[in-house]
Amino acid sequence: MANKRKTRAALKKEYEARKRRERIILMLVIAGVILLFGGILILTTGGKKASPMPTQAAQGGAPIVTPTPIERKFVDRNVTGKPDAPVTIIEYSDFQCPFCDRFATQTEPLIVKNYVNTGKVRFVFRSFGNWIGPESLNAAEAAYCAGDQGKFWQMHDILFANRLGENVGSFTIPRILKMAEAIHLNMDEFKKCLMSHKYQQQAMQDLKDGKQAGVKGTPSFIIIAPDGSQELIVGALPYSDFQKAIEKALAKGKKQ
Repeated sequence: MANKRKTRAALKKEYEARKRRERIILMLVIAGVILLFGGILILTTGGKKASPMPTQAAQGGAPIVTPTPIERKFVDRNVTGKPDAPVTIIEYSDFQCPFCDRFATQTEPLIVKNYVNTGKVRFVFRSFGNWIGPESLNAAEAAYCAGDQGKFWQMHDILFANRLGENVGSFTIPRILKMAEAIHLNMDEFKKCLMSHKYQQQAMQDLKDGKQAGVKGTPSFIIIAPDGSQELIVGALPYSDFQKAIEKALAKGKKQ
């Protein structure tokens, strides 16, 4: 009887040892698979963080949307409004930014209609360089290049109308060229400007100047009153908020 108990104890001990070995082997196999996968990933990405892949729509060439034109008076490249308008608004924006898109399509047209076209506000658009990514810089350069042909704002509007997301292929060079064709630019001149990066330095200077002015994100707006005082507005606030800020700035001119 004692021998049977010893035999069962030995078998149990052997069984538990075998199970431990199996668990160790399984853990080693899993670790090996993880290391192998990680090595392949490093080799394929060159050790860098993988960039988001363009969406299927962008890769396949999503149709270019042509927005309804916005009437802007007193246009001079990236500026619209009378040079002697009492209030100046400087916007720092990124064409990939969803909040910039919201401002451009919902709030900006009302500011242009009620304040810019009536001679009360001079509106200046400045990019924010490569703030979100390389496509931001592509788009900024494209807008400035279109400005050489007097169509900065047409490019501004069509870029925002065709934003698909951030760093997903919205503003690859092929798509930008299609947008340029849609607004009837001289393609030879536009390609020469874009491919030579004529305005890359200017776009990056926008970023530098914006940061020096206290801008920490997009969209941001500097409202300059007639007396030279400034107010910084951050974000795509409702039109009513901009209306209050503009009226406040205009009132400073009336007191002089």
